[in-house]
Amino acid sequence: MGSRQLLLLLSAVSALLIVYFLPKKHIERFNYTVDKPWTYDVLIAPFSFSVEKSDEAWQREADSIARSFPPYFVRLADVRDKALADFDAFYYDSLYRVISSGSYKLLRNSLQNVYDDGVIQISDEDKIQGKDNIRIYSGNSSVLTPVSAVKTTRDAYKTVTETEIMAYDRYALLQHHIEEFIRPNLSYDAQRSAQELEALQRQISHFKGMVVADQKIIDQGEIVTVEKSQIIESYLARVNEKAASRRFMLLTWGGQLLYVVFVLLALLVYLILYRKDNIEVRSKLLFLYSSITVFTIGVSLFIQYTSWSIFVIPCPMLVIMLRIFLDSRTAFTGYFVFVMITSLTAPLPYEYMVLEFMAGLTGIYSLKELSQRSQIIRTCILVFLSYTVFWSAIQMTRLENLSDIDLSVFFFFAINCILLLLVYPLLFVLEKIFGFTSNVTLIELSNFNNPLLRELAEKAPGTFQHSIQVSALAAEAATRLHAGSQLVRTAALYHDIGKLSNPPFFTENQSGVNPHDKLSPEESAVIITGHVREGLALADKYALPAAIREFIATHHGKGVARYFFLKYRKEHPGEEVDIEPFSYPGPNPRSKETAILMMADAVEAASRSLTEYSEESIGALVDRIIDTQIEEGYFRESDLSWIEVQKVKEVFKEKLRIMYHTRIKYPDATVDLHRKRE
Repeated sequence: MGSRQLLLLLSAVSALLIVYFLPKKHIERFNYTVDKPWTYDVLIAPFSFSVEKSDEAWQREADSIARSFPPYFVRLADVRDKALADFDAFYYDSLYRVISSGSYKLLRNSLQNVYDDGVIQISDEDKIQGKDNIRIYSGNSSVLTPVSAVKTTRDAYKTVTETEIMAYDRYALLQHHIEEFIRPNLSYDAQRSAQELEALQRQISHFKGMVVADQKIIDQGEIVTVEKSQIIESYLARVNEKAASRRFMLLTWGGQLLYVVFVLLALLVYLILYRKDNIEVRSKLLFLYSSITVFTIGVSLFIQYTSWSIFVIPCPMLVIMLRIFLDSRTAFTGYFVFVMITSLTAPLPYEYMVLEFMAGLTGIYSLKELSQRSQIIRTCILVFLSYTVFWSAIQMTRLENLSDIDLSVFFFFAINCILLLLVYPLLFVLEKIFGFTSNVTLIELSNFNNPLLRELAEKAPGTFQHSIQVSALAAEAATRLHAGSQLVRTAALYHDIGKLSNPPFFTENQSGVNPHDKLSPEESAVIITGHVREGLALADKYALPAAIREFIATHHGKGVARYFFLKYRKEHPGEEVDIEPFSYPGPNPRSKETAILMMADAVEAASRSLTEYSEESIGALVDRIIDTQIEEGYFRESDLSWIEVQKVKEVFKEKLRIMYHTRIKYPDATVDLHRKRE
């Protein structure tokens, strides 16, 4: 699949995934606080709707009904008759001997009156506590009875025993367990009580008024009271209810698809016109589209399934990742696409777009080149300041007093920026997934205590010094061209690691003895050109990033080990020579950075052979080396322009003049000292 086909496929897949996960229900929200001014434009009702009571208000009414609701009790008629009959039998059996007939009649009347009013169990006392009445029913009829008339078995016993009888009769009565004849004749009906209470509560209206179409709900700057808040929430509920209709859903799908396709089309056109290099590198293309898609889906799910403020989401994390692994223009364009899509369904779309765009720009500007962990912390602080400044500015345009600014949103900004710190560990995960190399990794690799660099310094010190000089030259040139200077600086340190397999066979590591004198030109060429393959093998062994491997492979391109090739031709005059055994494996440089390193490597190596380090000789050397490389076509696959090549030459000439500057020869200090003494 070609790069253009992959670009179209990724655009289509991203569009479908994003539209699928975007909220389909219209969720309109306002960010306001009760007892604070309304910061939006005047809100006019576009249709008539009922004003709903708040859940708290409805619950208060329900609780009020529950408090005054008379619980239901069933009268057990046979209990009274049985208790009175038992009392009569007890009297005629034995009680007549200890109390008078007058006391008996008074006691029986008191017992009958207690049963007529009603007796309940002590365990049911809590059912009537705080009530004014209870409802007592027998058969199909019921009667509302004051709670004061009903007695528990304990109170009924007290009432009966305190009947106006002779003192000696009362004393005798207490010895005969009169409590046995006091039994509950009212039974609490829990099921019927619950059903009746529920029926009464269902009759409570959930609405407390109407708003007619074109009626003003609230004006800008007006204080949001509790009543206004209920009207606003009723309006929002009605709007979202209307949005759930099938017709609306079909329009939503179509509108969202059209919107997302055109926004993603803007990204596609940008890549084709201005970033063809990103299109050619599949890992970059996959990273760009997958990042935008994943972040957009994440925001969509957050909006649908949480009630938190959208400003909790660390959206600037996306632009920071794109900036670190791609470039600032692509980072902003990709972030622009993300914000435009998510603003379609985000609450407070205007505030959301302004704040996220400014936070994204802050992230881009503050991370020109990530090289230290502290830069992430600084970026988080600056993003927080960006949020707070622009939120305050927007609020101030709508309020009369600074004290009316909603400060609660600053808490969400703080959470946002704390979560933004997670971008640092996330970078390492992305490096592994997409094969990228961040500046932090490059800086770690450029540490001279790295095992591979330490081995190079010990076994091939000349090559190590050469690599350091090349690193300085190439990094300065990359900086001048606004290319990846840190990448070039680190890659230059590793570009010749293949020489570790045979250090003495390379000029910079020799000390008078040249082992090539005992080899044929073909054998020497195999060793010299082989250091590229050996370098790639070591890169695999030490798990160097793919970006570093690219420099190792291309720093000689498809060039020729010219010295040994010419030597072979001299030894075999008239013979047709196969150039392949004398050629490096390549490929030629395919980027500005690899082209700069190739030039720096050749120039630095050739400069060591100069007999005179004058401005003219250094300038002639640089021009000759680089012009020859251009003529032989080594940079055709890179995107270096002629002007950029001239800038690279100027940098190399300046740096070499500084490196080989001849020091002023001072007079011998000992001679001057002797002269002074004389």
